[in-house]
Amino acid sequence: MHPRALPWLYTLLSIALIAVLGGLLVYSFVSLDYDWDFRFLLDYIWEPETNAPGLILQGLWGTFYISVLSIICGTLLGLLVGLLMIGPEPVSRHAATLFVDIFRNTPVLVQLYVMYFIVGTAFSLSPEVAGILTLSLFCSAYVADIFRANVVEFERGQLDAAKAMGLNRWQIASSIMAPQILRRMLPPLVGQFVSLVKDSSLVSVVSVTDLTKSAMNVVSVSFRSFETWFVIAVIYCVLNYSLSSYGRYLEKRLRVGAR
Repeated sequence: MHPRALPWLYTLLSIALIAVLGGLLVYSFVSLDYDWDFRFLLDYIWEPETNAPGLILQGLWGTFYISVLSIICGTLLGLLVGLLMIGPEPVSRHAATLFVDIFRNTPVLVQLYVMYFIVGTAFSLSPEVAGILTLSLFCSAYVADIFRANVVEFERGQLDAAKAMGLNRWQIASSIMAPQILRRMLPPLVGQFVSLVKDSSLVSVVSVTDLTKSAMNVVSVSFRSFETWFVIAVIYCVLNYSLSSYGRYLEKRLRVGAR
């Protein structure tokens, strides 16, 4: 097939996929034989009696600040652990590798239970702190491995050329390695951050107010689970789509800056 015909094929496949998914969604709405009514959710978005944010907005704020704090703490800790993984000292290197293996190979929900019921009980941690710590540690394990993989795979010839030009270690790290490693790390990092936003819904099992917990409370009062969970799914989709779009924007900026 001629290369110029491929964009048309991709367009047709995209339209077909959207049509199939849209058709399935419409069919699901129609076949349920259910009286859909989203208007009742307005009172849970903004409470008219108290003129204050409702359960859904409170949950949205909880999801936002838990995710942001977990991403920041997890990224900083992950970079530190990644440096230990590629360091020359064997004890710290093996300890960092063990840390990554433990948090990558156990479910987040199990980690949350251990952090809240065992560690949290011993140190009197609140549910919010236990949730943020769990998500931060889980995120840091993936960030560390992403960082390690990109540093190890860095082209040795560039380092040799930089040393031949008389650059010191700091100049090599900041001017040559860091920009290229950041460009390579950004796509998997954004994917990990999107995954973390979705995983933040697990903190609802320890009674932390987030979108999922707020949805449970709304359903328990209104008994209208279809509309509630549909709207919550849309909100999560919008959050993660915004994060993914910003990641793609940064990728383009970094590619332009590298030219």
